[in-house]
Amino acid sequence: MSTPKRNAARVIAVDPPLTAILRLQTLAVLEANHQPFEDVRELDPPALLALSDIFRDAFAILDALGWIEPDEPTAVDVPMTDGHAAQLRRCQADLQHTNRDRRIALAATINIDERRAIQADIDADHAAAIGLERVLTAHSRAATR
Repeated sequence: MSTPKRNAARVIAVDPPLTAILRLQTLAVLEANHQPFEDVRELDPPALLALSDIFRDAFAILDALGWIEPDEPTAVDVPMTDGHAAQLRRCQADLQHTNRDRRIALAATINIDERRAIQADIDADHAAAIGLERVLTAHSRAATR
C-alpha cells in the first residue's frame, strides 16, 4: 500500500490582527473534525490518513501562532497547507451562513439588548470572515511565487 504524499506547507506571514482570527478558526477546524475520533478504530487507512492530515495541519498552525493568545501579539510566519486552507474556506462559509441566519433573527427582534447582542455577533463573525479572506489570499499568493 502506498501512502499519498501530503501537500507541502507554504509559509505565510500573519499580522497581529489576524493571529487571533486564525487561532480561533483553526480551533474551529479541530472542533468540526472531532467526531471521527469516536470511531477511529473503525476507520480504514485512507480515512485515518485524511483525519491525521487535518489535525497535523491544524496543530502546525497552532504551534506557530501559540496556543494561547499572547498579551502583545506579533507577526508570525505560519506553515499552511492546501488542506488547511480548504478547511478554513469551510469555516468562512459557516461564518457567512450563520450571519445570514442572525440577520433574519435581528429583523425579528424588538428587544434592544437582544438586537445589540445579535449585532455584536454579526460584526465579530463578519470581521473573522474578512480576516480569513486575507489569510487565504496570502496563502494563494504564496502558491504562485
